[in-house]
Amino acid sequence: QRSKQEAHDANEVFYTEGSEELKAARIWIMNYSLPKSRGRVRETKRKQVELSEYIARKESRIKENEVRDKAQAGGQALVVGEEDTRMDEDSTVEQEHNTYIDRAGKYRNMDLACSQVGDVRPISGCHFSPDAQMLATCSWSGLAKIWSVPDCTEKFTLFGHAERLTDVKFHPSFKSAAIGSTEGDTVACATASVDKTVKLWNGNSFKEMHTLQGHAARVCRINFHPSGRFLGTTSFDKTWRLWDLETQQELLCQEGHARQLYSIAFQPDGALVASVGLDALCRIWDLRTGRSIMALQGHVKQVLGVDFSPCGIKVATGSDDNTIRLWDLRRRKAYYTMPAHPKMISSVRYSDCGDFLFSGSYDRSAKVWNLRNHTSIKTLAGHDEKVMCVDVAPGGHYIASASYDRTFKLWAPGTAF
Repeated sequence: QRSKQEAHDANEVFYTEGSEELKAARIWIMNYSLPKSRGRVRETKRKQVELSEYIARKESRIKENEVRDKAQAGGQALVVGEEDTRMDEDSTVEQEHNTYIDRAGKYRNMDLACSQVGDVRPISGCHFSPDAQMLATCSWSGLAKIWSVPDCTEKFTLFGHAERLTDVKFHPSFKSAAIGSTEGDTVACATASVDKTVKLWNGNSFKEMHTLQGHAARVCRINFHPSGRFLGTTSFDKTWRLWDLETQQELLCQEGHARQLYSIAFQPDGALVASVGLDALCRIWDLRTGRSIMALQGHVKQVLGVDFSPCGIKVATGSDDNTIRLWDLRRRKAYYTMPAHPKMISSVRYSDCGDFLFSGSYDRSAKVWNLRNHTSIKTLAGHDEKVMCVDVAPGGHYIASASYDRTFKLWAPGTAF
């Protein structure tokens, strides 16, 4: 009887009462995410229909060509309809494929465009601005810096933390053109630190705006919700937290991992969030209900990198077991495992088209992966120490890598300069 009771207690769902502010935030996120989800599903169905029609046309042309070849071989005069030479040119499928080929060629030609000593101590994070005009870096010296792209000239230095920094992220709505403006008080970026705090920085002058306090241990990676209204943070206190940037208040302190958390990523729709950490687990949470809807198990060592694909139904994780796992949330399991690097993988990022993945590793290199055939198409080597973070600019024109060797490097197609 006792064992049955223990089994029942172990399987019982545990609920924590939330605040009215959290309830309002969940409703807001639901209203924000549902239209985006509908649009994503509609676009997916449209592409499936176009692909089916494209395949049918191709098969029809192949059959017509076979009939023509047989007729010509037999010396018969066969009249067939005029060939539609514009079919491929007008096909969205062909256009998307040509774009994919162009991007693959661009990434194969990636070369070092700029190498900059970013600080006197290791560079722990880097992130491009949404308009790809600036790059933010943070270091163990406790400073974050804003650099212009592509010339890597230092523009701003952000100081205020009492300990080394662990991450920096630009706000999704940040615009470089707004710097110096006196209209409004918007968030430009956020920094996380070992001092257990997260600081928000002004979009007009990069001055400190607010300090978010609540974590009981070092804060690791952070990420903005796609809407820009919320911020997710992970910590070695085994929790991830959700903050409302309009009120600078903590909305949610979420437990669920057995060991320290390291990284967090939001689904593009804004409905789901993925958290990973030192327990080798990736958990997917539904922000609208607060439930942990799945636990993705497969890695055998700590997981440091996680990212959602633009389609919203796939997740990539990078681990200390030297592999990258690609997960399909519809099937609730990994559909491919890539032995990516000979050492720990510190960071993974999807391209904005979803066909390519970028990884950084303690083997001192970053790699570009073609996800259509799961092969490495480019290795970006040049750092003298482990790569701590990697990021790709919107549009895929630049790749940035931050390293323990105190430098960050900017990579670009060889024909761009």
